[in-house]
Amino acid sequence: MSSSDLIETFISRWGHSGAAERANYQMFLSELCDLLNVPRPNPTSPDPEKNLYVFDRAITRVNPDGSSVTNYIDLYHARHFVCETKQGVSDSPAETTTPKKSGHGLRGSSAFDKALERAYHQGRDYITHLPAAHGRPPFLIVCDVGHSIDLYAEFTCTGGRYERFPDPKHHRILLADLRQEEIRERLRLVFTDPHALDPSKRAAEVTRDIANRLAHLSRSLEKDGHHPEIIAGFLQRCLFTMFAEDIGLLPDDGFKNLIAKTLENPQGFPVLVSGLWKEMATGTSYSSLLFQEIAYFNGGLFDTTTALPLQKEQIHMLHEAAMTDWSGVEPSIFGTLLTRALDARERHKLGAEYTPRSYVERLIRPTIIDPLREQWESTRLAAATLHNEAEVLLDSADVTEDSAKQSLASGNAAAAKEQGAAAQKLRADAKRKDAEALKLVTDFHRHLCALKILDPACGTANFLYVTLEHMKRLEAEVLELVTALGGDATFEMNEYKVRPEQFLGLELSPNAVAIAQLVLWIGYFQWQRKTTGKADTGDRPLLPKTQSIRQQDAVLAYDDRVPRTDPDTGKILTIWDGHTTKPHPVTGKEVPDESATIALFDYINPRRAEWPQADYIVGNPPFIGASRMRDALGDGYTEALRKAWKGIVPESADFVMFWWAKAAEETAQKRCQRFGFITTNSIHQTFNRRVIEAYVGEASRLPSSLHLAYAIPDHPWIDSADGA
Repeated sequence: MSSSDLIETFISRWGHSGAAERANYQMFLSELCDLLNVPRPNPTSPDPEKNLYVFDRAITRVNPDGSSVTNYIDLYHARHFVCETKQGVSDSPAETTTPKKSGHGLRGSSAFDKALERAYHQGRDYITHLPAAHGRPPFLIVCDVGHSIDLYAEFTCTGGRYERFPDPKHHRILLADLRQEEIRERLRLVFTDPHALDPSKRAAEVTRDIANRLAHLSRSLEKDGHHPEIIAGFLQRCLFTMFAEDIGLLPDDGFKNLIAKTLENPQGFPVLVSGLWKEMATGTSYSSLLFQEIAYFNGGLFDTTTALPLQKEQIHMLHEAAMTDWSGVEPSIFGTLLTRALDARERHKLGAEYTPRSYVERLIRPTIIDPLREQWESTRLAAATLHNEAEVLLDSADVTEDSAKQSLASGNAAAAKEQGAAAQKLRADAKRKDAEALKLVTDFHRHLCALKILDPACGTANFLYVTLEHMKRLEAEVLELVTALGGDATFEMNEYKVRPEQFLGLELSPNAVAIAQLVLWIGYFQWQRKTTGKADTGDRPLLPKTQSIRQQDAVLAYDDRVPRTDPDTGKILTIWDGHTTKPHPVTGKEVPDESATIALFDYINPRRAEWPQADYIVGNPPFIGASRMRDALGDGYTEALRKAWKGIVPESADFVMFWWAKAAEETAQKRCQRFGFITTNSIHQTFNRRVIEAYVGEASRLPSSLHLAYAIPDHPWIDSADGA
């Protein structure tokens, strides 16, 4: 039998099953294994340690009172997945002539949706009780036998939330979807090599390749004598144009073809590319270059539309870079790698490690995402309660209407009228409760869209981007419930959506500021396409004019700064620039290049910096020990900083504690709900603890002190000199 025949036979055989989960699930999953060409589960062994891929895998849970209970996972594959099954019916038994079992309910009904939700939570609970030696699997599967397979993933395997995979719109695989090779391959990998499905791995490879190509081109342009800032701006416009083309914001292959036209005629490159950018800056109903409508982009990125003149070899480099699928870049590391690619001082670090996404998530989850999900869970449950009450009222209305019909048939018109009026009231009450449920959900969505997240040491925005992605995932779930409750999610999204403008950053480097804004835009459009099928948000301009990343010192404000001079010679004093390194002649390790210096400054009217208002604050402020601050930051800056924060941050405290004190002050004054930072494991020592004690615990000087909600005493991190 051919492969297509096997698929059709499987779909036909199981498409008509229903309602008998315990009788059907093992056979269904076994035959699914055959279809995917993966081994069937093994027989259960008396030795639990050997039951690594079996049906009905026993797990023992110990209760708080010391008693224990044994539960059974429907299908368990150690280090791969936990699978829980249910089985519903597609037709109501009342609508068929042949009596049927109702199983876990009618598919599409709230009762069956709850059954699937219980299966998800049951699976999560089982995962927490797996043997420690097994670890936590990357996948959780909820299977409606003979109908659908829902995939949830948590690739860090550290106890995080299992989220819909690959995204909220495509996590459910229907039986008919098995006709698609891509879907069968996805399921096959869940059974055989689940971590191969981790999108961050493939995205990281693509992103590294892109960064290396840009570094090569940037180096070539530097040799031509172009200023680094001009090169950086030019390449940022190039890369966003390539991304826009691949994600669907520009006509397919338009930019690639434009570049290709100049391969043999380099003189035309700046003319054509500048012309395209001018059209993107203003938008046009018909492009004279791409022969289609061009959306209004701008948002500041295309305020400058100058394209550098390129040599033939350089155009080839750019064309090769354009041939990469830019829609697949990973924003959480793209900023770091792009900074290294465009900055000659950082380029040697392109092969160095970057901060893993899981490290970033370990901070933003307890600080922002977990509290928001708790709020969402309360909202969802309240809405579900109202909707259930509405369904009960509708059922009562149906019964009352039947009674009215019977009264009318028996000639009792008065009773029929009274019962009819009662049924109408019941329906009105049900409608009101559903409206209340919908309002609860839309109010939460609008609350989500109004939140502000601040990273006061944002670098290239990897913390902000990962937070943006998690909030967009949550938003997708909220909008799904809006639709289920009879609302119009499209209309809701026209007015309210989680946007890049909600994610605020402070950063000193002007190049990092531009890249950080770019990272947020790229991540936003990627997520828009995942959830709606198209990247165009409908906003004009596509890139918001309000820049949410601000170039600013996060801890020190001042009126002016003047170079510090040697009192004897009058010469301007200098220090190492803090960036440029060279190989040590003996060890070969990178060490400061003493010839790379910057001027020392004195600061006029130093004071504590102000931060934009934010509901949540997260980040990874720079770590410089108190004893190294003068060498790293200069005498003038260190003296001004300590003067501005005198009485709040002691002189013995490390640099990162100035961020901690400012965030604590914002939270204590109720301008912020929570904050979380990557700090230093010396935070528990006396010289740093003094800062914390002013805000936390009995020694707090506040009327109502703060408290520590979550802390990791010692977590591995990428050295700030080489990491993200």
